[in-house]
Amino acid sequence: MGLATAYYLNKKGIQVTILEKEKEIGGLSRSVEILPGVRWDRFYHVILSTDYELLEFLEEVGLAIDANWRETKTGFYTDGKLHSMSNTTEFLKFEPLSLVDKLRLGIGILYSSKITNWRRLEKIYVKTWLIRVFGHRNYEKMWEPLLRSKLGSAKDHASAALIWAIIKRYYGTRHTSSKKELLGCVRGGYHSLLNQLCDYLSRNGTRIITNCHAESVQFQNSSRIRVQSRCGGPFKFDRVIATVPNQTIVQLIREMSTEFRSKLEAINYLSIICVTLVLKRNLTPFYVTNLTDDGFPFTGLIEASNVIPKEILGGNTLIYLPKYLPLGDPYYDKTDEEIFEIFFKALKHMFPDLLDKDIVSQSVNREPYVQPIQDICYSDKVSSIKTPLKNFYMVNTTMILNSTLNNNEVIKLARKTVDLVTNDD
Repeated sequence: MGLATAYYLNKKGIQVTILEKEKEIGGLSRSVEILPGVRWDRFYHVILSTDYELLEFLEEVGLAIDANWRETKTGFYTDGKLHSMSNTTEFLKFEPLSLVDKLRLGIGILYSSKITNWRRLEKIYVKTWLIRVFGHRNYEKMWEPLLRSKLGSAKDHASAALIWAIIKRYYGTRHTSSKKELLGCVRGGYHSLLNQLCDYLSRNGTRIITNCHAESVQFQNSSRIRVQSRCGGPFKFDRVIATVPNQTIVQLIREMSTEFRSKLEAINYLSIICVTLVLKRNLTPFYVTNLTDDGFPFTGLIEASNVIPKEILGGNTLIYLPKYLPLGDPYYDKTDEEIFEIFFKALKHMFPDLLDKDIVSQSVNREPYVQPIQDICYSDKVSSIKTPLKNFYMVNTTMILNSTLNNNEVIKLARKTVDLVTNDD
């Protein structure tokens, strides 16, 4: 969010300084070394064929989408078995649902994809709406597990607008004539995009300071804003755009009204723990395997190597095992070793022939503030980009309405923010 905002400000000739608390830029899109000399995304990212804003952005900064879109498959782990549901034939053969359930599911998805009034859906709990549209059986066998994988224990608080947006977004990935799901990835992963973007910004006058943890933001009589940090300063700016989570903004600024503080604190976030595995063997032919059986510590299985070009991984398989948690859940404080042991044991339950020697590399990544919980009347709770504080703006993931977190929405928000800031007198 911060880098994209800086990019569009730079394009308008505005001098920008980026303060990044980590040693690497990129936030949730940062990478890790998964193999010697090979870096890839810490968390799973994929590009949909309908992500027009992101695709345009990639072209602008000199990167192209991976040359060939991948036709992907979707799997379900239900009743202890893997099932594919990637085309019409597989849909009709899907054992966990009756023919009547399948008919209602198909009609419901088509109906949902045509809805345009999301504000009405925002006033209905997601469970209530899904049962109304798809029926109890479809909810129990399909939607409830999918909600659990996206939202964890927060699923019962979400509004129907969120799942509607997910249906609409993913329905658009299916090629018009074949209805096959087409997904792509950034060539070289987001690591290559971040490097390209930083290089462009640096060459064009943007100052990027890493390992620079802002400690406070203070407002001066001269209308300038003072930012105190651990890396020197203080820094003084004419305007500040914060791209950090709401809770961080509250910690940085003492001089805010009770009303503004309460609005920021009203948004609840989900955290994520994600185990990343490089294996010598593949597990499934699916990009995503949805888990509809109870008892798994992770909320889904993402086999990213079914989208990533094979040569990048040297023939190995890249797996992500995410778990979404409400803020403050004690599970988040488990050690990496504890997390890996629990997750890998569960993975071997799914694939009994999976051996310890199949592991090439492993890592555990986590972030405390990832997906805001879009509950009832969520849009009324979201703060505006222009805050009540003079010359202080904010843009973060709370402003992604009726969608899960994805970089296409990030680019949209960055452009909107720059247009507002540069036209604001």
